[in-house]
Amino acid sequence: MLGKLFKRKSVPNNDGIKDPIEVEKLQYSKVFELELSNMEDTPVYALKHQLSIGSEIGNIIIADPSVSPRHASFILQQEVVSVIDHGSLTGTMVNGKKIPPGKYIILEESDVVNVGDLELRLKVGISAAPVEEIPDLPEEEDEELPEIPEEEIPEEEEEVGEDVDEESDEQMPPPKKVKRQYLAPISNQYSANSLIRLVAVVCDLLLSYSLLVIFLPFDEFRSFLDFFPAFIGDVLNLDWSALMEQIEQENNFVASMLKDIYVFLSSTFHVGPLLLMFILMRIFSTLILGVSLSEFILGIRASKSPLWARVGGVMRVIVGIFTWPFIIFDIPAVISRRTFKEVITFTNIYVVSKFNAIIGTILFLPMLLGFAIVSPLLEGLEPPEPIGINDRIEQRVKINAPVSATEAESARPVTDASKALNVKIAYDANELSIIPNFRFQGVRSKLNVKSSLIFYQRDLQRQIEVEILKTFDFRQLLGIGMRGNVPLYEKYPQIYNFVYESLENNPAFKTTNDVASNTAFANEFIEFTKTAFSLSLDNAFEVMQSETFLIRGLVNYKSSFLSLIEYKDFDQINFLKIGNAYFMKIGFKKQKPFDLIIPLIKGEGRILKISYGKRENSELVASKFYKFNLHKTNWLPEFEFSQKEVMSPLDVFDLFSREDFKTKLLSEQKAQALYAYYFETSAAVLNKADPVELDLWKTKSKLILKLIEALPGANNTSETEEEGPKEKLLENFNDLLDALENNNTEYFGIQNTATI
Repeated sequence: MLGKLFKRKSVPNNDGIKDPIEVEKLQYSKVFELELSNMEDTPVYALKHQLSIGSEIGNIIIADPSVSPRHASFILQQEVVSVIDHGSLTGTMVNGKKIPPGKYIILEESDVVNVGDLELRLKVGISAAPVEEIPDLPEEEDEELPEIPEEEIPEEEEEVGEDVDEESDEQMPPPKKVKRQYLAPISNQYSANSLIRLVAVVCDLLLSYSLLVIFLPFDEFRSFLDFFPAFIGDVLNLDWSALMEQIEQENNFVASMLKDIYVFLSSTFHVGPLLLMFILMRIFSTLILGVSLSEFILGIRASKSPLWARVGGVMRVIVGIFTWPFIIFDIPAVISRRTFKEVITFTNIYVVSKFNAIIGTILFLPMLLGFAIVSPLLEGLEPPEPIGINDRIEQRVKINAPVSATEAESARPVTDASKALNVKIAYDANELSIIPNFRFQGVRSKLNVKSSLIFYQRDLQRQIEVEILKTFDFRQLLGIGMRGNVPLYEKYPQIYNFVYESLENNPAFKTTNDVASNTAFANEFIEFTKTAFSLSLDNAFEVMQSETFLIRGLVNYKSSFLSLIEYKDFDQINFLKIGNAYFMKIGFKKQKPFDLIIPLIKGEGRILKISYGKRENSELVASKFYKFNLHKTNWLPEFEFSQKEVMSPLDVFDLFSREDFKTKLLSEQKAQALYAYYFETSAAVLNKADPVELDLWKTKSKLILKLIEALPGANNTSETEEEGPKEKLLENFNDLLDALENNNTEYFGIQNTATI
């Protein structure tokens, strides 16, 4: 009776509808789930007793480098979830804080757990099921876990939802065993394949090249590059040269191929320092980041512990140094997730995100390429200052004024030639006088001589000194700017042919070295030099568009040219035509002004120094010298070898300009020709009675005695001959200089000479 009185009222039946489940027959319980929030589709796994995660062992298998074989476990006991780390390499973190391995940590619903790079969140909900439908599940076969201490179990929270019958308080059956699931790697981690590795290598090379170009001018940097291989050789007790010889002997074909590649590449840039810079940068950046700098920027990371990622990474780089000829570009990465050098060093590198790798490649590689192109402009951390060049050619033609018959008869046209200067000069001896001049250092066999020519302008009573400042390899100088610079080949064909063709390869080269060919060559040289000297950060983009994007050659050509001329504080650079050739003129307007002129002629390069003595009227003197004195010069002469009875000024200049003049015996015929020149010239100067020219001639003639003393003496060929050519020449010159000093006209056979 009592049961019927207190029985709850039932819900009325509806026609055609099944009776609803009675409330007292439902079972309400909390449901715990683990959500992998950073995986594709965000998979969710039910946590009913225990879930283990690992790359090889566990209920959930995650094939990811950051997950250890048996990483961590999540345990549910009495509606309390805890996590334990099984001593994994990368560790387990709760809310960004690493938990100690082997210790249970109780989780709250809002906690975020990181298992390696895997992110998990705890989801708690309520489920209701009919009591009769709850199946009896077999017990778990997982390993028995120790009970969590009571002090670590928080007080049970109040149930959320409707009140339930007392039947719901019955103990729940054990949950089903979760079947292991093998999943794909995390969506934002991918194996670093061969393409991304190759891009990283190229980026590291470009960065190494740029840094090498910028810092190579510093002595400390060059000393460091020299020190490092020597230091490694001392530590490992290696003789690099002997090692290379042994490798060359054992692998002749490979060594020959590598040597040819090295020689070819060295014509464009310094291969040895570049490779050393590349290796050092990779080692140091791997020691800091675990991967190289370019790999890090492209999103490549190293797995394993942070310490081993760096130590093993350095070992991986060193192994790669020795094995790259055999597994170049990490070929095994095409078919495998790891290369050979990663396997033997127990390391692994992977890409965090393909998207980041693609964006990094698209942005970083072109940026480094542009940096490598413009890096020569930052050489020595000093951007080049543009140097203006006046490319207008000063082509002056002497206009001869009408002369009387008497003046025409008195004109003394003289032609002289010098092999040392490679020139033939035609001039009027009444207007111009040429005097050999010598400067000395040391004595006798250790005597060093610098020969020059004095051009004395009688109407201006001014002297101009011409000397060969230095000679240089013109082909090599232009090759610095042209070599490997393909865009310049078609723009400057004359320079290209001159740089790359020689007499041996092209026998017809000599026949093309005429006025027309050299004019075309000079025009290309002017344009090429103007482009190189005007290059700066402001116009670099324009030059790359109009000339070439390989501007390093232009920068190196400019610096080499400035080093060649030795003087940097010049006032102007322009071009002029002297005789039948074009010249580059570099002017210096100092207290004692001078010009440096360079003949723009195919062949050996020469720098001639033209000194004017004093600044007063130096521009007028220079104009007359280039316009009148040298207007008939032939800079492409063909010399005829003949023995002269009287030497000319340029013959004397050539005789003592030779490097072997102190070792080659002076023949008696040549000694007589030398004396004849000084005798006849002394007579002519005394006869003209020009006091300025006479003092100049006396001063320069005294210098010849030192040269004769430096000449080797000839052995006597006859018992009756007491003196050789050298001794006779010294005796005759002493008499000549004594008569010249005392203005002894009778000695020179001069009659009725004006008083000087």
